[in-house]
Amino acid sequence: MKIRKQHSITGQKIRTKFFITLVCIGALTSAARAQNNDDPTARKLYLDFGGSVGVFIPYDQVKGQKTLTGSNAMTSLQLNYHQNYFIKLQFGQTTVNFKSQNAFGTLSSLIDAKTNSTNLGLNIGYQRSFGRWQPFVLAGAGASFIDVPATSFDKVSNTVNYTTFSGTYLYINAGAGINYKVSRSFTFYLEGQGSTIPNLPNKSSTHLSGISAMIGIKAPL
Repeated sequence: MKIRKQHSITGQKIRTKFFITLVCIGALTSAARAQNNDDPTARKLYLDFGGSVGVFIPYDQVKGQKTLTGSNAMTSLQLNYHQNYFIKLQFGQTTVNFKSQNAFGTLSSLIDAKTNSTNLGLNIGYQRSFGRWQPFVLAGAGASFIDVPATSFDKVSNTVNYTTFSGTYLYINAGAGINYKVSRSFTFYLEGQGSTIPNLPNKSSTHLSGISAMIGIKAPL
């Protein structure tokens, strides 16, 4: 029996590096600009730039096994109108623990790894201020670029192939949270989002739809 492994992680590494670079550059830029504005949120239209990290729990769990968990990191650019209505462009990556077992005749194949999706979405939302506190709701959709470990069996060569399946799917999300305005140039927030990739096959190798609980910071540009 031959076992062949193939890895397709170059694209994943590029997206991860791009995401980290974007967060760092954006955070420095927004902080510098915010210090030069007396009260950016007093304008009719203004932009927020922020980033958040948190825990991800998939909807579909494997029966009889330990609860799968993952992580979520996100950066966003938000256009606010009169402090109440907003449009939010978000870019993030979800990574979740992954286990898959397949039987090929008398041979069993077990994968214990991680799978991830890189999500680019556009949301619309509403927020209302109560002093320093500002609860909000949002909903939107976008594209999800996924990388999922996969196995296949070649009967001719009697070989198990380990590969990475990649694809682009529709991504839908909705959520709610609360902002806390520390100062005119700095806001701390908590956010919960539920997301789904409806066209992705519902099996043990696709735990990429779930609930995220995140903590983040943002600043007006």
